[in-house]
Amino acid sequence: MNAPLHRDAMLDRLRGLAALAVVFFHYLYKGPKEGWMHAERLGVLSDMAAYGYLGVHLFFMISGYVIMMTAQQAAVRQFVASRVARLVPAFWVCAALTVLVEWVIPSAPFHLQSASQWLANLTLVPSWFGQDAIDGAYWSLAVEINFYVWVAGIIALGQLRRAELILLAWLGVSMVNLVRPMYPVQLYLNAHWAPLFAAGALFFLVRQSGWTRRRAVSIALAFVLACGYAWREAGAVSEWGSLLRFTSRTNHLLVLALIAVFFGAFLKLVATRVPDGPTPTSDMMGRLTYPLYLVHQNIGYALFNAAVAAGWVASLGVGAVTLGLIVVSLLMAWLVNVFIEQPVGPWLRRLIGGKRDKHGRSSAREHMDNKPSAATGGST
Repeated sequence: MNAPLHRDAMLDRLRGLAALAVVFFHYLYKGPKEGWMHAERLGVLSDMAAYGYLGVHLFFMISGYVIMMTAQQAAVRQFVASRVARLVPAFWVCAALTVLVEWVIPSAPFHLQSASQWLANLTLVPSWFGQDAIDGAYWSLAVEINFYVWVAGIIALGQLRRAELILLAWLGVSMVNLVRPMYPVQLYLNAHWAPLFAAGALFFLVRQSGWTRRRAVSIALAFVLACGYAWREAGAVSEWGSLLRFTSRTNHLLVLALIAVFFGAFLKLVATRVPDGPTPTSDMMGRLTYPLYLVHQNIGYALFNAAVAAGWVASLGVGAVTLGLIVVSLLMAWLVNVFIEQPVGPWLRRLIGGKRDKHGRSSAREHMDNKPSAATGGST
């Protein structure tokens, strides 16, 4: 079970599927439902797309897995460098592109409110400064960064070797919060999303060095809590009748089934002794996931409404224009990846992370406090 963890095609495929689920959710369900896209529902396709918001739940599980993997060989400086290089270049470009498209298209449902909003968004956590995100899809970045901050703290304190106990304690806080929601705890300790991040991190530890009783119990607890929060998000407590209506767009049994599928996918991942090697398709899915997530929502709404104004929707139909919009979003994501992420990311990582020795390791003194127990590597 201690095989090196090279870039895993299954993780990249999961990333891609999660991103497409979110795109379908916004284009086929959320946008038309809220009036942000001037489009009619597409029947059963819209009903299916209503569950696409769960793609973010899958993202958080993947993040827990990958961040635990990244932290194994990182000093704080290198960990911060990897996160900044991964998130910031694409975000700044995509945020600027979003503002530009909204400015050019008068029928765009959202527009930049002020210079203060723009400056706050450059930090990726505008809510910390009392500002709204430029794009509604960006809310999850603040959740991710909260998680990164806590992981960086654990690395700095040299407590990564106690990661399992810390994750179990985090799940305990999440359990209390599920029963009695506490706003400060939910905000600062990510209690709502802890089951997903913790599950991903625990699955990595299983992949790294095998199952133990504590890991099995912790993952089972994470699954129960993830289902509990998903159940509450879907409003099941006040809508018991929908449990038996499988055509409902908020069928709560289906929500729980999808959470179970996510955990099942990770069980399959850790049960595979030799990771799937990357393929051209899986590599592309992994590379385009983040920029696709950044560019699709508000830009997509604006472009769709422009197509309505131009008469394209009336002549071609909602389905054809939506499909074209997905293709355009993928093209924009590819351009951001090729011309921004690939050249700028590695340079920024070197700039922030400092010099590394011939083996690619940090020469920083603090690296000695976080010796890995197994060889790791892979995509972040």
